[in-house]
Amino acid sequence: MNKQIKRYCVTGIIVIFICYFFAQVSFASVWGNWRECVSASGCSCTLTLDIKKSMSPSLKPYILESAGYFLKSHDAFLEFLYSVEMSESNGIDSVEFKNTLYRAVDNMEKAKIAYSNLKTASEKIPYNREMIDQLMKFDYDGFRIKNGLNEPIFEKLRTFLGRGDIAGFDDAIIANMDAILIKLYEIKSVVDKGLAPEIMIVWRIYQSYSEAQLFGQYMSEVFRDILF
Repeated sequence: MNKQIKRYCVTGIIVIFICYFFAQVSFASVWGNWRECVSASGCSCTLTLDIKKSMSPSLKPYILESAGYFLKSHDAFLEFLYSVEMSESNGIDSVEFKNTLYRAVDNMEKAKIAYSNLKTASEKIPYNREMIDQLMKFDYDGFRIKNGLNEPIFEKLRTFLGRGDIAGFDDAIIANMDAILIKLYEIKSVVDKGLAPEIMIVWRIYQSYSEAQLFGQYMSEVFRDILF
């Protein structure tokens, strides 16, 4: 009986690890994936459990790290949002309420740091001119219409990729995170005083998360269409 329980525990730990690993990798697949291909040739376009392969080339770890923290921040904020939604009927555990918000802030700060490190590292790597040329020739209008993409967000992306401005794209990603952090800090200052945040600012943060995710996702979609 003890051996069986031990086996179940070990299996559970393995499952949790695999789920955690793919949660980060799969999110990177729709947010920032293949960004490394514009800074170095020979980028990897497949997912693998081989850690060394999945971390090649050198920019990939930053993408996975930033995407993973972004996802954790988003998850924490959704949990915070749930607490706000249910507060009238369930009340609020003030300690957990604060801790959930703090996790959203902390992970977004880490996501920003990781992407800033990516930008710094990429400045030392020559651009893949073939990829830049493909981005500048890409049929953005046709792609957007075919896939029913959000026009304002996609057009913002196009202003960077369409002229091969990868540094500008990186700055926009970081600016999106900053925009979320500014609003999170605003809510944090209210919650730290023991007050409930205004629902309008909560809505705007939720919108900012969604827009930031779509911006990174659309980049991945364009890159995938070029690479495959």
